[in-house]
Amino acid sequence: MQPTSSMNEEFLKKWQMGLQIFRPSIDNTSVHERKKAIKLSADVAMASLRKGTTCWSRALIEKTATEDNFLVRQMLSGIKAEALINKKLPKKIVCHRKIVRRSKKILRRKSKSASEEAAAKAKRLVKRRTQGLRNVVPGGELMSNDVLLLQETLDYIVSLQTQVNVMRSIVDAAEAEIERTVCCSENAIVIRGWRDYSKPFCT
Repeated sequence: MQPTSSMNEEFLKKWQMGLQIFRPSIDNTSVHERKKAIKLSADVAMASLRKGTTCWSRALIEKTATEDNFLVRQMLSGIKAEALINKKLPKKIVCHRKIVRRSKKILRRKSKSASEEAAAKAKRLVKRRTQGLRNVVPGGELMSNDVLLLQETLDYIVSLQTQVNVMRSIVDAAEAEIERTVCCSENAIVIRGWRDYSKPFCT
């Protein structure tokens, strides 16, 4: 799944709103504070794309609100900001009880063999990898259901890709403008030098 152009446009719109909110307070601040402002506004813009429909977006909104509540409320205007900020994340998202009981019964019936030991090792490896995802995805530590964790991770990756695409477009546009300015300056210098050089021959 790839980010759509509408997602890119919506992210850019929200991000610009966040930067405008920050602008009066960061004109005379340090580089570190400016980086923080850019990151906070980008995170809220990214989370706002999901309008609180995913666990990771709600977790990110809740985290950002503790750092800058005013920014979050302003950027989430129109999509029930109050409800999203105050919405408590579930203490733990667990698998269905029937599925858990059924799997335990199946495990008791079978005796351990070489193939089961290999499966157990694979299970431990998967557990370590999923734990790594829980540490990366906002709100991942609350998801004990691996299927839900993978769904949230994929959605989070798509949203991050949207953020990267927009930022890369801005950087490319800025670099192109710098190159154009430098090129125009060099041409002006060449033309001015040629005129100065040709003056003695024109008199």
